[in-house]
Formats: sequence, structure tokens, C-alpha cells
Amino acid sequence: MQPNKTKSLLAAGQAVIGPTIMESWSVAVVRIMAAAGFDYLFLDTEHTSIGSESLYTLIQMSLASDITPLVRVVDLSYPLVSRALDMGAQGIIIPRVETREQAEAAVSYVKYPPLGRRGAGGDARYGYERRPMQQAIAEANAETMVVLMVESARGLENLDEIASVPGLDVIHIGPQDLSISLGIPWQMDHPRLQEAIAHVVDTCQRHGVTAGQNDRDASNFRQWYEMGFRFLCCNNDLNMLTSAAQQDARVLREIVGSSEIGG
Repeated sequence: MQPNKTKSLLAAGQAVIGPTIMESWSVAVVRIMAAAGFDYLFLDTEHTSIGSESLYTLIQMSLASDITPLVRVVDLSYPLVSRALDMGAQGIIIPRVETREQAEAAVSYVKYPPLGRRGAGGDARYGYERRPMQQAIAEANAETMVVLMVESARGLENLDEIASVPGLDVIHIGPQDLSISLGIPWQMDHPRLQEAIAHVVDTCQRHGVTAGQNDRDASNFRQWYEMGFRFLCCNNDLNMLTSAAQQDARVLREIVGSSEIGG
């Protein structure tokens, strides 16, 4: 299995950056994001209708483009996790984790024995590079990431137990769902949400786990980085396209409008 660039950077104490891919299922998007300088892609299957064949193509193109493919599955389910890994994903993102038991299950689904219960099969999982079995298992266990999303008040309550589970790489905040669960929908400046965010960072640092944050505005990541977040997930393909389209349409309407008035 090829080295996981994102995991290596985190292990070296560096921050990593990447966007969420929701609607753009073309190999061109992978190449563009890699060329732009992102470290990983957050390939979202939870809130999209992306199919297996498209996901497989995005993952394999990511491996070929030296950008880490991380897949958010729909739910904590062994079949969903194993399928994404067998396609070549270098990490799994599990949404809505609320208990230590769920965290332990996530690790067990991602890792081969003796660290977990993952089953072996297929060559896509190693980018079609053949390996002796023992070497392949050792590489996969070392390189594959486990990212858990904390998105609820219950998850916050059990965060210390969740973060203590061996084998975790990142605990990632889902700020939208977390704010809803706390009764303050998308009030990012609310003291209760700010306290929850700080609690995640502190807990992750105590347990040696990377803290992750999601935001659409790249400029906001200065405050998140200064707080201690190192897994930075910025924006998504749909919002990038929407913002660029609206900006161009606004400029063109101003040009057309002023031209028509002046004529």
C-alpha cells in the first residue's frame, strides 16, 4: 500500500488541508484539487448519491495523483467500510459517533487482525501493486486512517472515552449537526458551541489524537488553527462552483446593465 501522505504529515505535527467532494465525480476534479495543493479529499457518500463505480474511480485517481482519498461512509457499518477500503480508500470517516463502543467498532472494521476484523480481498485496495500477504497487512494497518465525527451533545459527553480508543487518527467536528444538537443551529459564535469546540481540542490533545474542523470560509481557519485544529476540511465542490458562478454572473450583469443604461 502506498504511503498515506496525510497520515505522515499529521504524525510529523503538521496541519493537513482538503475539501469535501459531493457532486463532482470526474477524474478532472481529483486532478484539479491535487494540483491546487490539497493533501486529501473528503469523499462524501453520506449526503450524496454517489455510486460505487464513481467512488472507485475517484479513489483510484486520487492514489494516482498523490492526494489521500478519505471516504465518509453513510453509517457505521462493516459492509460500507470494507467496500470503501477494498476500492483503495486510505481512510474512513465515520459520522455521528457517540460512544466508545462505536469508536472501537470503527477501528475494528478498518484494521486487519490482530488489530481488528477486516477481511482481505481484491487488488484495488493496494492500487494494484502486489504485496506478500504479511507485508500488505502490516502496511494497511499502519497507513489506513480512522476519522470519527462528533456531531451531537451525547458525543461530547462521551468524548473522553471515545478519544481514548487505540487506533484513532482524527476526531472531526461536524459543526452544523453539533450546533443543531446543542439547540443553537449554526450559531457559530454562541458561547455554548465555542465551549464545545474548545473541549474537543483539549480532549484530543490529551489523548494524542488530531482534532479536525470543517468550515466553508478558508479565512476562518486561522482561528481554528490557532485553537489547535490540524485536520482542516475547507469548503466543498458544490459551494466552490456556486460561489464562482454567482460572482461571475454578478460581474457580468453589472457590465451588461451599465452598458445598456449607457447606450
